[in-house]
Parts: sequence; structure tokens; C-alpha cells
Amino acid sequence: MRYHRTVIHSGIVFGAIIACAPAQDAKDAAPKTSPNPSAAVAACDTLTPTLTFHTCDRVTLGDPRAVTVDFGGMVVIADGSPPRLVSYRPAGGQCQEFQAPADRPAFRPSGVAVRGFFVYAVDETNRLLLRWDSSGTYRDVLLNFEDLNDRRRVSPHGLDVDDSGRTAITDVENHQVIVLDTYMKVDVAFGNFGSFEGQFNAPEGIAFTPHGELLVTDTGNARLELFTDTGAFRRVVPPAGAPNPLRRPRRGVMAQDGRIFVADPGAGRIFEFSPDGGLVRAIVPQMNGPFKPTDLALTREGVLYVTDSASQSLYAIKVM
Repeated sequence: MRYHRTVIHSGIVFGAIIACAPAQDAKDAAPKTSPNPSAAVAACDTLTPTLTFHTCDRVTLGDPRAVTVDFGGMVVIADGSPPRLVSYRPAGGQCQEFQAPADRPAFRPSGVAVRGFFVYAVDETNRLLLRWDSSGTYRDVLLNFEDLNDRRRVSPHGLDVDDSGRTAITDVENHQVIVLDTYMKVDVAFGNFGSFEGQFNAPEGIAFTPHGELLVTDTGNARLELFTDTGAFRRVVPPAGAPNPLRRPRRGVMAQDGRIFVADPGAGRIFEFSPDGGLVRAIVPQMNGPFKPTDLALTREGVLYVTDSASQSLYAIKVM
């Protein structure tokens, strides 16, 4: 039998794994493009978070939208209300609000990533790629997406940066992915509107895999697609004809062993898929009320950090 224990420390909740109970918001309808939206989930686990962060050091989350973790374990959250970046250091239980971008009153972060000692964020309102250092000091505008393409407007949303400094962006308005080199020049751009393999419908999330490939969350088509780093299509997750519980997936990440975890606020679940794309289980945190996971980040130790807009919280869940 599984058990749990809970310890309170400075407003942070620590615990272990317990059993399952499903929970979802019935108002979120599956998109028409979902091939099998009502498929039964193979297993459902309710896991007690090893951490729950809503208020810390007088910082209260309002609309957590994205999350990333750096090599030292610092967690950075993109909060939409008020619009800002917030860091959390689990080792000391310390929180810090990042310096506001200069002259950006309408700043609204939709994606956040970290590389080395720098933190990057997409400002979807002003169509900018911004940079901070790890201490929370605002540095500069790396790219104005208005200048990237003079023929059509780019609407950046999702973001990831790999170890070499390449930056991947999802463009929801043009249904494409843009990969930038270290000089912020377009290295490759691929995708167009549609539901065939290699096409997108308002892709929101993107993540580099441990093998350097690109995992794109094709939100409007209720699926994920895997590509090489040059934009060559590899495969769809879940595969065509397989059970697909996804409704409005926001972002997926891949573990070192190939397992994929997906945040789906429409379904009110985190879904785990096997390396071959088969559905393994649904995951919800042990909590009261609805659950709408907007983003996730996976550490090498198997801890999944999840932003939840419903409870305005950050969870850490041991999944591996």
C-alpha cells in the first residue's frame, strides 16, 4: 500500500506518493481535431507534491504560465498577473521577483528558459525576446520579432534554449516553429497550418529533447510532434490510432530515457507517454479544487515542476 507523510516548512509542503482520484474541468471541451478525445486513460495517479509554492517571501503567484529550472536547481516562473518573472530556490526556500523590463509596461511573459547564467523570456504582447541574469537583473532585448520578418507578423509564444545557445520559438499566428542561432538569426523555420504530419494548429509549447531534437506541442491538433533540429519531421505523439486523451496540451518535455510528460490544462491533467508514444498514465497533484497545468520542467533527478493556473501555484512532483 502506498502512503504519504507531510511536513510544513516555511509555507512549503513536502511529501511522497499516494493513490489516485481523477479531476478535471468539464467546461473544457475537446478540440474537434482530436482523433480520440474520449479515450480511456490506462492509469491515473494522484501524487502528493514534494513542494507547493503559492506565497513565499511576500511573493504571491497570480497567473503562473511557464516554468524552467537551471543547472543549480533554481526555478524560474513566468507569472502573468502581475506580469513578471519570479525565482524560487528550493534549497533555502527563498523567492525573488525579477527586475521589471525597462520601458515595457505591457510586458506579458508566455515562455521562459534558462541557459548558463542567463534567463530568457518571450514577451508575447510586445513580441520581444528578453534576457535577465540569474540574479534577477534585467539585461536587454535580444530580439524584436517585429523585425524578424517584414512580410508577416510573428507571434511568439513558447520558448526553449539548448546548451549551444540555439533558441526555439513557437509562432502561434503563423503555425510554425522558428529556430534562432546564437546571433539571433533564423537558422531554420518550418511548419504551416493543417493537421497532417509536420503541420500545426496554433502550436504553443516547444522543448529541446536530451538528444537535441525538437518536441513541439501542437495545441490545436491535440498532439505532440517530434522533429530533428533541422526541422525534419520524425513522428507524432501519441501515434495515429492510439488512445489520445489530450485536449488542449500546452507543453511537453522529454526525459533522458525518452518518456514524455505533457501539461494539458484543457484536460486538467499531466499525461505521461512511453518512449514509443504510448499512453502510460495521467497525473494529478493531491489537492483540493481544479487543476490546470500550464507548463512543466523536468530535472535529471526526476522531479517535475508544474505551474497551475487554477490554484495559482507551483508544484514539484517526483515522477521518476
